[in-house]
Amino acid sequence: MGAERAEKPAPAVPAFPLSYVSSPWSFRSHLRRTLANANKDNEHLEWYLPAVEEYKRLELAHLGEATYLDYAGAALYSRAQLLSAQALLLDSCLANPHSSPETARRVEKSRDLVLQMFNVSRATHSVVFTSGVTQGLQTLGEHFPWTQRSVFLYADESHTSVVGLRQYAKEGKCSYGSFVLEDLPKLEEELTAARFEDSAPQDAKSLYNLIAFPGESNFSGVRSDLSCVQRLRTGSLRWRVLLDAAKLACSPGALDLNRCPADFTVVSFYKIFGYPTGLGALLIRHEAAPLITPQADLTGGPTRQGTGRPLYFAGGCVSSLSALSGFAIPRPNLTEWLERGTPHFLGIASLPAQLESVRALGPDHVRCRHAMAVGREAYLRTARLRHSNGLNVCTIFGRHDEENWCEVQGPTLALSLHYANGSPVPYATVGERAAARQIVIRTGCHCNAGGCQKFLNLEDTDIRHFFASGKVCGDDKGLVDGRPTGVVRVSFGLYSTLSDVCSWISLLTEFVDMMPPDYLEDGCKLPDLASPVSSTAAGTAIRSVGTVKALKVYPVKGCGPLRVERWPLDAGSLFLDRRWCLKVEGRGFRAVSAKQAPRLTTVRMSLKRKAGEKAFVLVLSTKYHAKTLELPLSKRDSDFLCSAGVEPCGESGQSESDGSVSSEAWFEQLLGIRKLRLTEASAAEASAGGTGEAPAPAEKTDFANAPKTLLLVSTASLREFGRLCGLPVPADRFRANLEVDFAEPYEEASWPVGLPLQLANTIFEAAGRCVRCQAVDIDPEDASSQGPSLLAALATAQPGSAAKGPTFGVLLRTSEIGLPTNALPLLEVGMALCRADKPL
Repeated sequence: MGAERAEKPAPAVPAFPLSYVSSPWSFRSHLRRTLANANKDNEHLEWYLPAVEEYKRLELAHLGEATYLDYAGAALYSRAQLLSAQALLLDSCLANPHSSPETARRVEKSRDLVLQMFNVSRATHSVVFTSGVTQGLQTLGEHFPWTQRSVFLYADESHTSVVGLRQYAKEGKCSYGSFVLEDLPKLEEELTAARFEDSAPQDAKSLYNLIAFPGESNFSGVRSDLSCVQRLRTGSLRWRVLLDAAKLACSPGALDLNRCPADFTVVSFYKIFGYPTGLGALLIRHEAAPLITPQADLTGGPTRQGTGRPLYFAGGCVSSLSALSGFAIPRPNLTEWLERGTPHFLGIASLPAQLESVRALGPDHVRCRHAMAVGREAYLRTARLRHSNGLNVCTIFGRHDEENWCEVQGPTLALSLHYANGSPVPYATVGERAAARQIVIRTGCHCNAGGCQKFLNLEDTDIRHFFASGKVCGDDKGLVDGRPTGVVRVSFGLYSTLSDVCSWISLLTEFVDMMPPDYLEDGCKLPDLASPVSSTAAGTAIRSVGTVKALKVYPVKGCGPLRVERWPLDAGSLFLDRRWCLKVEGRGFRAVSAKQAPRLTTVRMSLKRKAGEKAFVLVLSTKYHAKTLELPLSKRDSDFLCSAGVEPCGESGQSESDGSVSSEAWFEQLLGIRKLRLTEASAAEASAGGTGEAPAPAEKTDFANAPKTLLLVSTASLREFGRLCGLPVPADRFRANLEVDFAEPYEEASWPVGLPLQLANTIFEAAGRCVRCQAVDIDPEDASSQGPSLLAALATAQPGSAAKGPTFGVLLRTSEIGLPTNALPLLEVGMALCRADKPL
């Protein structure tokens, strides 16, 4: 990201846990190579993303098929982190730190580590371990010397746990109120930017004024201007500064308490590391420690500074105590006094190993910039979504569109969705659809009522009306009187990838051109084309039956696929699908098929951009050729892919490209066939056995692939077929465009011709089952392999198929009403496939 300052030289990457390395290649050496080769901020994702993807594949297998977009709620823990915690428990006997010097030593080591994480030391700060941010705030509230002359202010986007401190302010009869987060610098010398529940105080120059704000809003991701913290402390109001760093600390290196001299700072470690939960810290600047140090009362026990209010005490926090009188002396060490009872010593002792595990993915500034880069990509793609009438699908809150966005905005999107008529989509509807796709997001107000009121323009009277109407925090009541009561939040972190972004955008495309369920026009109910339960015509119900697991395009007839996450349709078929074919001069100029040249199936495809250019290039590679072949796409084709949000993808070849060799020469060397020509295929050539099926007469209902069709196979059917015949059945043998996971095998075999099917905003219809030929017996991993015949196994499993041949998979073609008129039709991995109960 070019707006950021130039990086310092990357420090050495910490040693990768030996118990972890299970990959055939060294992850650590790969990461060191990529760190060494990273020269430009704007190339961050290009060089760093593969390292994250590989680490995620190996270390976060427990994530399964889920797409995790709630890093503001909690970080994800890795296998390495759990193994390090397990090793700590199994290799040590850690007793209560009040009993064990070794455990106490480890706790103190972790205390030093926490200070180092935020660039300070024991010379300036103390660390009090808590159960989390909430307990840290409660501890401060109990000990802060609230007086009638004090003022307590909190930012409008403060978490509920911060707003709750006003109860202590009320008890102390001090003035309290709120302010707009962006107005923080205005409060250095005066209170005019604050909003008080009662009248503003006449004299606010108390020694005990407290101002609280988030380093980064957990609602919108907006970041506070921390450069004014020192001026707040030294200005005429002499603020004591409470920094809620729960969200800001999630970004490695973003919180520097040496540069931001907050008096009190609270963090939670599950938001930073994912594990352990139930552990946080209150960091206290020594200059502010006397404010919350208890007074010793020889007869009445510890009391709060300046007020004489008795304070609760517990085990480990008193120097002397009599159970027979009021005699109790608090420990003089503030940390020992505030850490009541036995701390979470096992979790505390594990912190060094947790930090070492996450640092396996590089230094702080690299990991921080990764989350920011992925979050930025999500924002840009989300902001581009439009309904056919030009209205935005989403309203995004925050400061994403500012020039210095990387300084004022974290990797979080808070947004509201709108139907095509402009009315709001209830957040619960979005949450339900996300859950159906296994996408983890947050909906509602996220324990940040001020954020909702600020961005949804809700006054105090509105909140009271919502409550009277039955709306309570945490429910799914997303609309009251047609007004939204909450938003949708997605947030990104260390393990976020562009695949996660694609899943998110795929979810949002369901709402493109969607009308609210009760919307009427000219007396007719409009069909909800993106709904898993909708209608395409009167009396025809649509229900979700499967999920797209793989999406493949075959640009060159007979060659292997380009595996994509997101791809546009063009004129009813996948863009570039079977665009080109190979022909031989002197043989009627007929297209070469995979049956004639089995090595074609071993060609792998990838899509990339050349450095500094926007145009896409198809890269072809095979183990039978030392060099790759590059086929540049035209500017028009590249622009079309860019408009669809397509990113570089596919299987990258390991060999180098030989720009001096023509495509014809490259294929001639691969296939051993002379006088080849790579040319654009006609519709007839594209359909003739292009996906591994035999041609069939047009009058048959079970026919081969045809122009303007997509081939679908079921992963459940593949598994069942493999079980029946006792053979491994790789999906690549059947050369499908769509691999869909259904609940039951052979769901697709029951579809009659003409059955309406729906993917996002596009309606298809079943065009018949796909007749198979000898091409399915070609192994795309080894074209010379002579293994068991899948075609014979198919014929055996389908009695009566001899007349027209065995079938596997179903062909789809777009319905006459299936393509949206003004929106680009897109298919994506993870989207739901819906079917009607019967043909129209």
